[in-house]
Amino acid sequence: MINPALLNNTLTLQTLTETADGAGGHTASWTDVGTFRASISPISSNERLMQDKTTAMLTHRVYCDNMDIIESDRIKWGDIVFEIMGIRNPSEAYAHLEIDVREVF
Repeated sequence: MINPALLNNTLTLQTLTETADGAGGHTASWTDVGTFRASISPISSNERLMQDKTTAMLTHRVYCDNMDIIESDRIKWGDIVFEIMGIRNPSEAYAHLEIDVREVF
């Protein structure tokens, strides 16, 4: 578990939902699932340079307590939206998660 004092930001978890549009198709939209406390930090320029050319550029890393989250979800921090690039359980004990994200402009 991460020290609660380090979880100094409130982030919103969103999931993509599809609803019928009434004309036989579907409309996709992002729906808020809930909020969670986390620590968020930018990735250093050295880490960015080490990424493989075919790998999407990471911009931040989110640290939070263990929770239900999948890579197709996204995270909002105020007006900033992050696409989830990877989720790690570094302790393998489900004590906390490290989530690699990319800011969506």
